[in-house]
Amino acid sequence: MTIQRATVGDADALVAFWAAAGASMGNTDNADCVRSAIVYSRAVMLLAMDQGRIVGTLLGTFDGWRGHMYRLVVDTTQRRRGIATSLVREMEQLFKEWGVKRVNVLVERDRPWAAAFWTAVGYPRDERMDRHVASLGA
Repeated sequence: MTIQRATVGDADALVAFWAAAGASMGNTDNADCVRSAIVYSRAVMLLAMDQGRIVGTLLGTFDGWRGHMYRLVVDTTQRRRGIATSLVREMEQLFKEWGVKRVNVLVERDRPWAAAFWTAVGYPRDERMDRHVASLGA
């Protein structure tokens, strides 16, 4: 397995990968939005690749204040092989290069295995916070 940065040419494959892997899909989970994230200067989409196919993804962004990780998705047939941990550690290295001091991670409440993973790799749940969201446009 290797880890590489996504390119705009990977956008359609990323969206298809997320859907096939059972990721929750929202109004920004489309190829146009993925391409926008890939070209944004303070975002990076990492791909875990195995024999030419995507087996994992992680999007990291830095807003100048904090780092954020999204879309940690691993192929259902490839889980428990260290792919997610490798992606997180690679993103942490990139964040350090960018000067990120604190990182936020979003985890859906109906995915307790995901919460357990993040706790295990050093991101405990912040009991003080709740997330509030609005969709702007389509």
